[in-house]
Amino acid sequence: MATGQLLNPGDLIYTECLGGSYYHHGRGLVTNPNTGKTRTITNAVIHFLGLDTEGKAKKTKPQCQTCFFKPKGQGVVLTCLDCFHEGNGLYRYEYGVSLLSFTFKTSGSCTPRSCSDPNTVIKRAYDYLRNQDFGDYNFVFNNCEHFATKCKMGKARCNQALLGTGLPGALVYNVTRRLTKDILW
Repeated sequence: MATGQLLNPGDLIYTECLGGSYYHHGRGLVTNPNTGKTRTITNAVIHFLGLDTEGKAKKTKPQCQTCFFKPKGQGVVLTCLDCFHEGNGLYRYEYGVSLLSFTFKTSGSCTPRSCSDPNTVIKRAYDYLRNQDFGDYNFVFNNCEHFATKCKMGKARCNQALLGTGLPGALVYNVTRRLTKDILW
């Protein structure tokens, strides 16, 4: 994370790894599935866990001693900050950027749109975590950035899977999504 950038509850943060958009929400209560003991963790995130680069569910890591997270497949999960960024760079997604900035910035790093207040964002994320109803993971049409932007803005969007970057990529992505909606949904 850039020096001096602090995380705030409700921030959408992302890493340099393949498909890494998450929600930082400050503190989270986790339960150890082996003992039933609960613990409050700081710098917790809610994340839509998808597939690895080979199209398989991520299952290779041992249980985290901080947040008790152990990958078991796909779904919305609550983890500590260290579990998801795994030493990769950490960045905050930007909202309200100019169209010019959006056109030239890295896909999946910003949007010209506004976002919801932190309490609304956190409530949405916890609702998806509790209900596990965000759907099946799909790299192009239902991934972690879709989850994060749905929580943050109320509508699922994804710039990282765009066919191109910025505004041209957004147009191609939206046309492709509409054309394939009946096939994939």
